[in-house]
Amino acid sequence: MGKMMIGVDVAKEWIDVAIAGDGRVKRIVNSEQTIAAWLVQTGAGSIGLVAFEPTGGYERHLRRCLLRAKVASKQVHPNEVVAYRRRRGIKAKTDRIDARLLADFAGEELARREFEPVPQADEVLRELASRRRQLQALLHAETCRCDVADSAIVRKSLQAVIATLERSLATVDKAIAEHIASSAHAETSRRLQTFCGVGPAISETLIADLPELGHLSGKKIAALCGVAPHTRDSGKQCGHATTGHGRPGVRKVLFNGARSAIQHNPVMKAFYRHLVDDNHRFGKVALTAVMRKMLVTLNAMVRDGSDWKHAAGPAA
Repeated sequence: MGKMMIGVDVAKEWIDVAIAGDGRVKRIVNSEQTIAAWLVQTGAGSIGLVAFEPTGGYERHLRRCLLRAKVASKQVHPNEVVAYRRRRGIKAKTDRIDARLLADFAGEELARREFEPVPQADEVLRELASRRRQLQALLHAETCRCDVADSAIVRKSLQAVIATLERSLATVDKAIAEHIASSAHAETSRRLQTFCGVGPAISETLIADLPELGHLSGKKIAALCGVAPHTRDSGKQCGHATTGHGRPGVRKVLFNGARSAIQHNPVMKAFYRHLVDDNHRFGKVALTAVMRKMLVTLNAMVRDGSDWKHAAGPAA
């Protein structure tokens, strides 16, 4: 490529930067001002690709600076890095070693791949959606505890926490709805909900956590979300195809949407019954296939800018 392939290990307070083929590692403060200055000093035009792992949000400064500087970047799945580490026989693990490993991975593996341009995610919406999932998990846990609590004091304490969580969840739900309604996502949200089985929660999650929707092919979007089957065949042995990885938040809402669709969406219901009755697939296998078909259909709707062709009107 003739350009630098860079690996970045991200921590809360700093990032370690390594260049493929160069054993040196540079540590700088994890702030937008410092990262922007480093990009100017390095020369954004001389960078071919920057690879980094997800860190739960600490990588946001790096991502913003790379987007502003129009530098290609790739968020690498940790499993890929683990597999590459094992192939290299590297057992030691430090921030500096991880940065060099990511740089070499970018130079040896990522440089040979073709990348689709990834649209910029709505970080405010993504953070709100993440907070909603956290509140839902907390609310479910506290409700379960309340169901089995014998002590009146404990139940009262749990009920108070549940009430607070419910109010907070309602506030976040309202903020998500208002954010989408006042942004360019409003039309996409409306379009997605013309598909019978997709409601506000599913459309909001797809917009927040899947900015690639409408920008990738059906096969790529299914693989990205972990609903595409991975075959396991070798010689005369035919293993069971499996799904997984991807984006768990998207898969969860698709699962709920698929359960609704096989009840109320005539097209999805017929597809599900065909797999179960005619092809003798297990219910969960057929439901996963419905999830994939839903996602591919929604991806095509956003890509083509069209409502669901079987829609009689807006979804309830």
